[in-house]
Amino acid sequence: MWTLLRRHRDVSGEPPAHLPLIQELLAAICVTADRLDATTAFLSQSVRELVGLAERTESTEVRTCQRATLAVDELDRSAAHVQAALKTFSDAQSSMERIARRAEELEDRVPALVERVREAMQTVRKLSAAIEENNARVAEMVADLDRIRAVHEAIRSISEQTSLIALNATIEAAHAGHHGRGFAVIADEVRRLADQAKDALRHSSNNFADIRAQVDGLAAIGAEAQSASHLGVAALHAINDFFAATRQEVAEMASDAQQARTDAERAFRHLDDAERGVRQAQVSMRDATDDLVSLMAENAATRQQVDALTQVSSHLRETADELAGEIAEFQAFVPEAAATVDTESLEALKGELKAACSRLHAADLERASVKQMLLELKAKHSLGSIWLNRADGSFVFSDPPAGLLNASQRPWFTAALAGEAYISAPYVSAQSRRRCITVSVPITHDQKVVGCVGADVYI
Repeated sequence: MWTLLRRHRDVSGEPPAHLPLIQELLAAICVTADRLDATTAFLSQSVRELVGLAERTESTEVRTCQRATLAVDELDRSAAHVQAALKTFSDAQSSMERIARRAEELEDRVPALVERVREAMQTVRKLSAAIEENNARVAEMVADLDRIRAVHEAIRSISEQTSLIALNATIEAAHAGHHGRGFAVIADEVRRLADQAKDALRHSSNNFADIRAQVDGLAAIGAEAQSASHLGVAALHAINDFFAATRQEVAEMASDAQQARTDAERAFRHLDDAERGVRQAQVSMRDATDDLVSLMAENAATRQQVDALTQVSSHLRETADELAGEIAEFQAFVPEAAATVDTESLEALKGELKAACSRLHAADLERASVKQMLLELKAKHSLGSIWLNRADGSFVFSDPPAGLLNASQRPWFTAALAGEAYISAPYVSAQSRRRCITVSVPITHDQKVVGCVGADVYI
């Protein structure tokens, strides 16, 4: 079409008829081309992000698959450890049960042993009493022997005195001569009796010494037996105390063994639950691994679609560039209508937008009061449209509604994101299809651009 119009101009030397209609058509095509260009740029950026995401996802999938495989292996090893622990706990539980039974048996046998010790203590006490009674009798025998010895000493003294008297009588009888002969016979008889008494005393002294030695031996044996009986009683008391303490310890040991068995049973149940949990985790992890493999296959298909979308985006970019070239050629053929631009009004609007943005913070962008302030600015300056963007290019607010989903590729947005106020050249608005100029200013908070405000001024 451009070629035919150019030939008509070259032949006739005049502008084509219906120039206003052609200019309106050109404006509509420019709007469409602008939207196509913005959509293509946004699509290209989205495709690039999808490609980057797909690449990161692929590497993440590989790492996740490797980690899942390692996790499954670790779960298998953990399951083996849990099974070994279950076997160990089972053996420990059996040992605890044997210890508890033996402790109960020992606890049952201790009372009989204590009773035997008590019987032995009673027997030893009786023996000690008998020994004490025997020692008393031996002491009485010793006293009797001492008395007999005293009598024996008295008889010996009398015998010695009698022998002396018999000797004196014999001497006196010899002095008396014939008259003392009878007295001498009596003196000899008395001396003979004294000698017999001495012999008897000598024999009785030997027998008495033997008897005394035997009685002293009995007394020593009794003393030793008494001491041994006391030691036996003390030992039996110690044995009784030992058995009492042992019985208490055995009872405590039996109680502890029972408690340990109960705790072991509880731990065994917990460990059994843990083993079942590990098995379930194994099944779940294997299922998750299978799901991950399926997801990797689906993501591979998605990456193929992304590659196809990349090609579509490339073709669309080429088409948009071709359309832009055709439009530029057509604009060079069709003269533009003269536009009157009030630069002072544009600078005043830019200054007022700067002042409004300087009062805003990142948390203020979503507030209804900000939207109301923008609507008041639109009415005050008779603006064609006004809007508010976040730092990612998405729209927070636009009146009338924006024809784009994201303005990240628009020159007025990139300038604002760089921290600069922007006034565009005249162009055809994609919203109203009227010639306009766009003014945009950044919203800065803590030395960081958090958004921007833009407005279209019709010309």
